[in-house]
Amino acid sequence: MAAILVVLTALIFIGINILTVRWARRRALETVEPATPRPFTEVHFPCGLFLCRNHAWARLADSGELKVGADELIAQALGGADRIELPRPGTSLRRGDPLATVWRLGKKLTIPSPASGTVVHTNEALKENPSAFGLDPYGLGWLVILWPVEHTETLKELRVGERASKWLEREVARFTEFLSHHTAPPLLREVLPDGAHPIVGSALALGDAAWEEFQREFLSTPEL
Repeated sequence: MAAILVVLTALIFIGINILTVRWARRRALETVEPATPRPFTEVHFPCGLFLCRNHAWARLADSGELKVGADELIAQALGGADRIELPRPGTSLRRGDPLATVWRLGKKLTIPSPASGTVVHTNEALKENPSAFGLDPYGLGWLVILWPVEHTETLKELRVGERASKWLEREVARFTEFLSHHTAPPLLREVLPDGAHPIVGSALALGDAAWEEFQREFLSTPEL
């Protein structure tokens, strides 16, 4: 009988300890301060990369392959990625076809291909580390490697160098204006005396209709 009481007492103390730990964890989660909002960083589009109007970039390798990804406006507008779906190697894509599907906090965004070609490789590392999409869009966050149908025609339609950087700066300003018409003022933070930069992840505050309009406005592919 005494042994049973000892076991019951031990079980009661263990149960109390478990409940105490769970309560402490819950309290810790409830008291965590929300992440400090961060404004968009200045545009730093790398030299040697080509940029499409649908905000996909391409880097031409010596082999003739194109490494493709999404630019920093898209990466910062989403504030990262929770999951990324990529096409299978061997898939044939036309310019403007879905290159990747990105999920972020319940929102889904389709990244169009900047060129026609065949998928040679995909960035499998993004399955385990999708955050690289937002943290390093021109490096570890690349999406797909394509073999283009026609190199000259493909690159002729894309921006490069200073022209690409200046265009991307104007696009960030246009995105800021787009947000000002579709979201509440607190989502914009004044960071320059003569203007404002949006907060990283601010596109996620768009309603369903505005989200669709955002995709049409910033990720549509122009006709050749």
